[in-house]
Amino acid sequence: MNWSGIAALGLTLALPLAMPNPVLAQRALKSAPACAAEGDLQFVCNLANVEDILPVAGGRWLVGSSLKPGSVGLYLIDTAAKTARSVNLSIAAKTDPAYAGCAAPDLAGLSTHGLDVIPETGGVSTVYAVNHGTRESVEVFRLHAARGSAEWIGCVVLPEGAMGNAVAALPGGGFLVTKWLDTRNRQDIGNVLAGRVNGLVYKWQPQGGFSVVPGTQLSGDNGILVSPDGKWAFVNAWGTKEIYRVALFGYGESKSVRVDFHPDNLRWAPDGTIFVTGQYLRPFGTPGPSLGWATARLNPRTMAITPLISEPGYAQFDSGTSSVQLGKTLWIGTYHGDRIAYRSMP
Repeated sequence: MNWSGIAALGLTLALPLAMPNPVLAQRALKSAPACAAEGDLQFVCNLANVEDILPVAGGRWLVGSSLKPGSVGLYLIDTAAKTARSVNLSIAAKTDPAYAGCAAPDLAGLSTHGLDVIPETGGVSTVYAVNHGTRESVEVFRLHAARGSAEWIGCVVLPEGAMGNAVAALPGGGFLVTKWLDTRNRQDIGNVLAGRVNGLVYKWQPQGGFSVVPGTQLSGDNGILVSPDGKWAFVNAWGTKEIYRVALFGYGESKSVRVDFHPDNLRWAPDGTIFVTGQYLRPFGTPGPSLGWATARLNPRTMAITPLISEPGYAQFDSGTSSVQLGKTLWIGTYHGDRIAYRSMP
């Protein structure tokens, strides 16, 4: 896996070549003494690059990714106790036939990025995870949050050259996945930083495989959501600081709006608006403080943007990527570092 393109962003991912195998032995992760609040942010610490987070079990837990090769794969964050633990991963005895032909991964070699979650009955959720481990893929798990365990039930390998970023489930068992970079072009990140078109959104269906969603050829396609009725996709163009709304069935006018930061992930807010979270960048190679970040609200009907929070980059936490609201608390992930943040809703 070639990470030179991402590292060239100047957004250090700190990806080690090897890590101990923590997958088969679930362990509690306790906050370290250095996990003190900073400004209006508090933290849950001793994690590894939790780039994306989503509620499960009615918000009792957050499931988090781990964008670090050889890390735990998935985390569960206890939203009441403000602690975290790794998910105990295993291979299901009976996998989902929709993903026939995709071999089980090395669970100790996962590097998970964007997530999506489909709640099911009995406290079980289906979790889709973009993976950069030994392959570029979407890995699918059946998560039992109360038990702290998940079973791998299938996967889809992405088309050649596609480095995935975010995933959004579709009605009927398919999903959308963004192509953020081309793995065959070591300099592709330069295209994104220059605002050039290099990415797209793939639609995958169990019976039809991959197709390109028209109107999604953008600069650094990043976060993605699907409207509740399945008719629209919302996708971030990280390189040009834009969010696009695109019709999924060939009818309806596409619209876009620009923000003053590089939009990363999109997440639904309880009121039906969309949280847009992303980074402020300094010119590559120039010294300076850690990278600040922001979260704004997007009205999905009018595509109007309302600023919500803007945070400086702290040494302990910067480069916010994903925000979700539970009650009166906003939870924030980041693509690097040893913690996630939370704060009161403004």
